[in-house]
Amino acid sequence: MRYMFPFLQDCIYLNTAYTGLLSEPLVEWRKQDDKNFQEHGDLYKRINEKEYFDEAKTELAQFIGTKEDNCFITSNFSFAFQTFLFSLPRNSYFLMLEEEYPSLVEIVSDHGFEFKQIQISSNIEEKIWDELHKNQYKVFALSIIQYASGLLFDLDWLKKIKKAFPNLLILADGTQFVGAEKFNFSLCPIDAIFGSTYKWLLAGYGTGFLAVKDEVITQLNLDKNKFSKSFDRGQLSVKALGSLTFSIRQIQKANFDELMDYKSNLARKLFEGLKKRQLIESYIAERKKHSSIFNIQISTNAFQYLLSNNVRCIPRGKGVRISIHHYNTNEEIDVLFDLLDNYTEKKR
Repeated sequence: MRYMFPFLQDCIYLNTAYTGLLSEPLVEWRKQDDKNFQEHGDLYKRINEKEYFDEAKTELAQFIGTKEDNCFITSNFSFAFQTFLFSLPRNSYFLMLEEEYPSLVEIVSDHGFEFKQIQISSNIEEKIWDELHKNQYKVFALSIIQYASGLLFDLDWLKKIKKAFPNLLILADGTQFVGAEKFNFSLCPIDAIFGSTYKWLLAGYGTGFLAVKDEVITQLNLDKNKFSKSFDRGQLSVKALGSLTFSIRQIQKANFDELMDYKSNLARKLFEGLKKRQLIESYIAERKKHSSIFNIQISTNAFQYLLSNNVRCIPRGKGVRISIHHYNTNEEIDVLFDLLDNYTEKKR
């Protein structure tokens, strides 16, 4: 799919975790869609809005492996998550991770829920396991892939946790996960997953989602019709809905599983190279499996050096975050390593 992204000719793009790129075919579709709006005015919305919405819901539900009735399209992650939290009992006690995506923590706090955060370490799954046995938590909320460090929470551990604590609600921010890893919601232990689609799904800005299990609807004793309507507030961008459908179809046509296998190999190469150079934190280096997001421990000057050599990345947490997608290459990783090595040599 690399040829579909002309922007990649001008730089080494290691910033998908910040924002995904628009493909040339999607841009052409959006131009035609704008022309359609220009020429038909109100009829554009009247004719296309429901069709685009239904198509986006169908494509997204199939992509993540859930029923359409349990999949909701929203404007972004934050709207989906904060709306869902209105359905929870006010005495719900949350367990979360430190250095978590700020919006996730802030929304929980704004709703007035009590919560505790656990410091991230190489054995974070075991720490969560121990903590759940110490206190009566109602909800475990986490980003499956941590936005700053790229730590990938072990889904097998989530299965173990769900089996031991069947009434514990596991709520997941999938913004850095859906479209970046193979995933089937119906087969996983997560009770509800939320996300925005402008990063790894490459759909542009304006859409987010929620998928929820039937068991959650039953457990919370929710009126499903009323619950569904709570996400149908405010105007969604018609263009954004169509863009989401277009992008998912484009990814599926290119064989998403093969794209992820290729990206996984790139991520392993990057992981080993950064580990060898001691540029990632020790608790990440000790992990058996990691995502395609990395926080490299380099100085501000080194960051500026990368930017000056057309490497797109961004400061996050204690270092500089880089991320790779299926449109990146082995050669780009080699260039990154050369730049990092050259900078180190210059500083000696």
